[in-house]
Order: sequence, then C-alpha cells, then structure tokens
Amino acid sequence: MNSFDSFLNPERKPNIRFKLSPYPDEFEMRLLSAEEDREILRRMQGDKKLDGADALIAYAAEALVVPDLHNADFQDKLSKKAGRPILSPADALVAMTTSAELSAILGAYTEFSGVDVTFTEGVEEIKN
Repeated sequence: MNSFDSFLNPERKPNIRFKLSPYPDEFEMRLLSAEEDREILRRMQGDKKLDGADALIAYAAEALVVPDLHNADFQDKLSKKAGRPILSPADALVAMTTSAELSAILGAYTEFSGVDVTFTEGVEEIKN
C-alpha cells in the first residue's frame, strides 16, 4: 500500500539562528519553498541590470525570518535612516548591513540552503 504521507509531510531542516557582532539580537533564517523560489525568479525577470549577487541577496532577504524585512514599519524606519526609499526586502538587507555583514548573511544562506549553483547562469537563462 502506497502512502503519500512522507511526501505531504516531509521532514525539513529547522530554521537556523545566528549572531552578527554589531547586532544585539539573533537573525533567524528559514528554507524557501519552491513556490517562493519561482516568485523571486518572476520578479527578477524584468531587471536587465540584475547579476548573480543581486539574485543571492534577494533569496537571502526572503529567507530571513528575523528581522522581518517585509515589515512596513521596519522598511519605513530604515528608509528614513538610509535617506532613500526601501522598496523590497533585498533593499532593506543591503541598507542595514555593511559589506562584511552582508557577506556573512549570504554565506549563512548558501550553507543552510545548500544552494550550490552559480546564480549568474540562472539569471542569464532568465534574461534569454
């Protein structure tokens, strides 16, 4: 007898928590679903200036649970601090970090998610 339970209720990795020294609170990151992955790719399709780093930033920003980069109040306060509009979670992630902090977050995302592909190849595929 076939059971679909193992396919309907897979055992996924639990969220990870990590600290970055300048932030007093922990970051929390989750795995993205295939549907979320597709939605990120759809949003990026129209951006002719997009590169692999931008794609990786978009994925990592979506994967963050804490801080909630979708939170309108957080984006508004960050916009005021940055002196420019923050229009997406990826914008928020870039605005709130230094290059070293962003690199650490991207490293945590790639290690946690198991993403091993070269995003530039995928972005070029999208553009064509």
